[in-house]
Amino acid sequence: MMAFQCAHVYFFCVLMFGMLLIGVSFRRYNSMNINAIFVSADLRSNQTSSAQPKRIEQQLLPGDQQVSYPWIGDSTCQHLAVQFAKNKTRPKWALTSFPGSGVTWTRQLIEGVTGIYTGTVYGAGEPPIVSTGNHGNEADLNCDCTILIKDHDSTEIIDLPVYLEVTSNLSIAVIKEDYQNRGILLLRNPIDALFSFVHYLMAQDQIGTVSPVNFKGPVWNNYVNYVTYAWADHAIRWIQNIQNGTVIFYEKLLLEDTETELNRLLRSINFTDPHHPPVDPDRMRCTLKHKNRLDRKRLKKPTVPLTAEQHSKILASIERVQESLRQKGWPLLPLHLYTNLQKQQKTF
Repeated sequence: MMAFQCAHVYFFCVLMFGMLLIGVSFRRYNSMNINAIFVSADLRSNQTSSAQPKRIEQQLLPGDQQVSYPWIGDSTCQHLAVQFAKNKTRPKWALTSFPGSGVTWTRQLIEGVTGIYTGTVYGAGEPPIVSTGNHGNEADLNCDCTILIKDHDSTEIIDLPVYLEVTSNLSIAVIKEDYQNRGILLLRNPIDALFSFVHYLMAQDQIGTVSPVNFKGPVWNNYVNYVTYAWADHAIRWIQNIQNGTVIFYEKLLLEDTETELNRLLRSINFTDPHHPPVDPDRMRCTLKHKNRLDRKRLKKPTVPLTAEQHSKILASIERVQESLRQKGWPLLPLHLYTNLQKQQKTF
């Protein structure tokens, strides 16, 4: 009887050891081969959906598919996923803007309509995209697997009070060579960008606000001078140096014709979906349907009237950018959508 029990225990141990070896081999095989997998861009949380799968080649990281579904809860959209493109298939394209120009919200639109994550030069410390989380922020910038890369190009400032009077001799930065002159320039009404950025700086939050009592005194005036100069300087440098790409406008994305503006962006970066050239109509429909998410928008943004001198400087910066756009042959700033600019013009 004892011999039988020992034999039984021995057999059980051998069996378990064999299963363990098989498991290790399987995991090792998966780790070596998962980068070659073709995965569906429609990995479904709703298996009863009547929509047909649309497959896009993707490269996954071992053990983590890093797939997001931006429209969970919408039965007509929740099957559409956002993932990384296959490594080394998307050359680096900058998505550049002056801080406060709505680039995080714009990234959300771009990810939705393409199904591919955007990246950022600011890494995992960047606030996550509402609809897709932090995956794109954590991407290796050398993977060539993101659709665009957020880059303010050194125009961001960290501590408002340390900035002194800005002079015309200021040179903000030199455009990085990483993008090989490929870029999308996002422009927003500089008055809106000015107030959005100062709320972010002082509240340290993308939806936080501060009291208008902060918008006065020498520090405030220095900040306005900085934004007035840096907004135009940043825009003009990119307009002059972009060889492949275009300019898009926050106000047109938000208030006018979102679809036309997105399609113009996608054409300029040579984006194609082989199943639905030039863009999947289902993705466009869902992106437009959900474009007004308020998770990262300030419902109230306290402002103060600018002085006549401040307003005059902003108008001069706007004209500098308009002239640069004219020379490039690109679309002009949509001044008819700059409502606070019109109010200011009536005031002074």
